[in-house]
Amino acid sequence: MDFLNWYDWITPTNPQASLFLGIIITLVIGLFVWFETKKRSTVVLTIVTGVTVTSLGVFFLRWFGFYI
Repeated sequence: MDFLNWYDWITPTNPQASLFLGIIITLVIGLFVWFETKKRSTVVLTIVTGVTVTSLGVFFLRWFGFYI
C-alpha cells in the first residue's frame, strides 16, 4: 500500500488513495444503512451509488488534471 499516505484522508494525493478511501467510506455508510433499515436492496443501492460516485469523481478529477 505504497499509494496511501497518512494525510490522504484529508486530501487524497493520487487516484488509488481516492478510490480506496471512497470505497471504505461507502462501506461504512452501507453498514449504517443496514443497521437502520435491515433491507438488503437498500444497502446494495447505497453501496452501488457510493462506488459509482467515487469512481466518477476520481475519473473527472484525473481528467481535469487534479492528480499530477
